[in-house]
Amino acid sequence: MKIRKWMALALASAMCGGLLAGCSSGSSETETSAGEAQTEAAGAESEAAGEAQGEASAEGSGDNVLRYHVTTLVDSMDPALSNDYTSCGVLSQCMMGLNTKDASGAPAYGVAESKEVSEDGLTLTWKIREDAVWANGDPVTAHDFVYAWRRVADPATASDYQFFIQTACIANAEAVMSGEAPVEELGVVAEDDKTLVVTLSSPCAIFDYLMTSTCFLPLNQSFVESCGEEFATSPETILCNGPFKVSGYEPSTMTVDLVKNDAFFGADDVTLDGVQFQIILDSQTAALSFENGDLDVVTLNGNLVEQYRDDPRYSTRSDGYNWYLCPNLNKEGLNNLNIRMALAKSYDKEAITTRVLKDGSSPMDFFVPVGLATNAHGEDFRDAAGDGYESWTYDVAAAQELWQAGLDELGVDSLSYTLMCEDTDSCQAVAQFLQSEWQTNLPGLTIELQVLPKKARLEYMQNGEYDLGLTRWGPDYADPMTDLDMWVTGSSTNYSQYSNPEYDEIIDSAKYGDLALDQDARWEALVNCEKMLADECVLFPIYGQSAAVMTNPQVQGIQYYSVGMPYLFLNVTKN
Repeated sequence: MKIRKWMALALASAMCGGLLAGCSSGSSETETSAGEAQTEAAGAESEAAGEAQGEASAEGSGDNVLRYHVTTLVDSMDPALSNDYTSCGVLSQCMMGLNTKDASGAPAYGVAESKEVSEDGLTLTWKIREDAVWANGDPVTAHDFVYAWRRVADPATASDYQFFIQTACIANAEAVMSGEAPVEELGVVAEDDKTLVVTLSSPCAIFDYLMTSTCFLPLNQSFVESCGEEFATSPETILCNGPFKVSGYEPSTMTVDLVKNDAFFGADDVTLDGVQFQIILDSQTAALSFENGDLDVVTLNGNLVEQYRDDPRYSTRSDGYNWYLCPNLNKEGLNNLNIRMALAKSYDKEAITTRVLKDGSSPMDFFVPVGLATNAHGEDFRDAAGDGYESWTYDVAAAQELWQAGLDELGVDSLSYTLMCEDTDSCQAVAQFLQSEWQTNLPGLTIELQVLPKKARLEYMQNGEYDLGLTRWGPDYADPMTDLDMWVTGSSTNYSQYSNPEYDEIIDSAKYGDLALDQDARWEALVNCEKMLADECVLFPIYGQSAAVMTNPQVQGIQYYSVGMPYLFLNVTKN
């Protein structure tokens, strides 16, 4: 049995009035079996013998350890500070919030066992499982959630996901986040040790889904404070309440080891002894490790995809991420619309996906992905907005005319920029292709490449210390807002430094104002917001990412998701 008594939570049909994809309306909760639902198969190889009860480090601990390949470093193991795919993936295996996900990706109870919603939808009362405990034996309490959420909302924490507190419509979020009100005024209180009461400023239909996000995970306050500045930097300073716990980790490490957490309330159903994440940037090296039995799941790109395409262990899946370019609008030349449009229209996206990546990724002339969300009438956002925008389509002749017009407006005959990218094989290959395309198609343009580890690249872009940046974004919840509110003035994800009062007003109204109360009007307004981003060339879309992976058929039950939490190993078994 796979923790069969967990209850699947229904995800309502609108975000503060807006529609979500693939979810039923209403507030009823339905029993489901996350373990029995269909999951994707994954693979594993044997290594040295393991130690009983999963108490040893996963490294070298035996053939009941899943060894999983990732291509970027863990940004942070602090739930308030983690903001990347790898960190979210690791944290999701060793921490659990009020909700987790079932195999279909729908919210399902995690450490919560029930939820009551007031008639007006503004008060949510959560009951926490009596058997939910931390790895040190302390009970998981409502106070742990109050402390953790206040910490995320506190501007002193500088959480990149602070805005999720407001997205969840938690009462007094804006005042707390701005520092105008103390964190104690945030609308979350512990009625008793096992009762969490959340007060909302307006009904929020995606609240259940947001509760699967890592920024809403609980934290044991006494433990965190005892660790001080060292919190979340080593196994000794990370306290877990999920299926696994951390046995090997340090900042910038290339290996993260997890072992089974026997204190987890569902430990009897967790069959793996542990998980080892191996950070390998070079795909050739990763593939060799897979063939040698040192990796169980490996991500491929480039020529390796062609090499393994017919292998029965090979598969592809969409993982929901969009890759795009951010121009720094404060840089000379990039503040010119014609120059930006010329850059956006002068690289062949089809060639990037078919000749460079070769992993099933799809070219994009839009930003909100296909299949993310539908409205009340079942219309996909892409059907409503169209399949692309003229300002983002590949057209060299048009790009050259725009380029010359931009140069004339600037009074120059050449421009030079640095393109910043990550140090993975695929990022560097795409960046090199872009460099070649731009310099070939736009006379007078010089592009230099700057290759950095992801964490450094993000820091430079967040600080506006870059010209052009190659980056990605994955949806956190199934609504267009997850892609569109990135671009409001001052957002930590608004690397382009875009600022448009009209855009800000529409997004604010769609979240908390009149538009939030009119589903059709909200939908139309969000379509218009994406058009505004395209018309002003705030970003340059490239492709929707797919993962080409090799897995060993001895492993079954990896649950992959394209929104939010990337995967879950809770129900993985090894034959």
